[in-house]
Amino acid sequence: MFWIKRNPFFYFTLGLLLAVAVGGMLYTSKDAERLASLKEQYESKNKQLQLFLSRSPAPTKANLAVLDRNYEQLMEEFRKSQSSLNLSTYDEDLFFGKPPTDSNDAFFMIAKYVEDTRRLAISSGVKIVEGSRFGFRQYENVGPSNEEIGRVHRQTKIMEALLQALFDSGIREFVSIKREGSSNAETPVNVKGDAVSRGDFFSLKGASAVRSTGSFDSLAFRLEFKGQSLAMRGFLNRITGSSLPFSIHEIDVKLNRESGSDEGRKSVIKNPFLNEESLSVQSSAVQVPIISENESHFSVTLEFLEFADSTVLTDSEVVKKGSGNV
Repeated sequence: MFWIKRNPFFYFTLGLLLAVAVGGMLYTSKDAERLASLKEQYESKNKQLQLFLSRSPAPTKANLAVLDRNYEQLMEEFRKSQSSLNLSTYDEDLFFGKPPTDSNDAFFMIAKYVEDTRRLAISSGVKIVEGSRFGFRQYENVGPSNEEIGRVHRQTKIMEALLQALFDSGIREFVSIKREGSSNAETPVNVKGDAVSRGDFFSLKGASAVRSTGSFDSLAFRLEFKGQSLAMRGFLNRITGSSLPFSIHEIDVKLNRESGSDEGRKSVIKNPFLNEESLSVQSSAVQVPIISENESHFSVTLEFLEFADSTVLTDSEVVKKGSGNV
């Protein structure tokens, strides 16, 4: 023990370092055991996760209850989306009816549409081009092919509704109604590669916001007519207020000449936004437009919304809650 007395500070420091080293080794051994335990837990949890991802939920009562709640929430959101887009506000089967069975029946369907539309225009006081086929000049002498019957049938019904709303809006002259071509053959392209209009067909300018979602498709139409801006607003109000799923794509307005139309009007058409009391107190001066030659040429492009996939659920009858393959 003499050596300790000779150098007490040195041996005290050495002993302290040895104690620290032993304590560190014990602490490290505990951390190693903890680390090994965490690794085992990680491997176990990871295997469970992979098992959950690779297997369907077990058909337990708890899982079925969760699936029922999810189903109800999804169907509620689906119904809200349908209603906001007017996809559930009309009876599709009643509106479209059954398509013709063959080309001959489709030809007579189009002929009836043209004759009914012509009579409607005349009774509404709308000027039309003599011999107008109202978007179906292609089928003046022959019906559509069997592949096109379904599409043409749907277009006919939609165009009937559009022209009914247009003629009721008080326009002066109907110019044309065009359909979006269903193939490149119907919609030619110019030397620059841009789609151009020809006859009854046209091509949408730019991408369709409706179709870009991938969930919806549409049938596009372009109407051209002449009249006062009040008539154009009345037409748009009828379209947007309709129970049918229309979406306005584009509106173009141009004057027939710098000062307006060559044919002036002595008074504006009846304002649909005024009630009878307001009309009774209006002075005759108000009925006279400030600019008599105030008619323009309007072009309205719109889309009729449809589901891109016909198998989309539209009723809870297709899938029953808590049944089937879970």
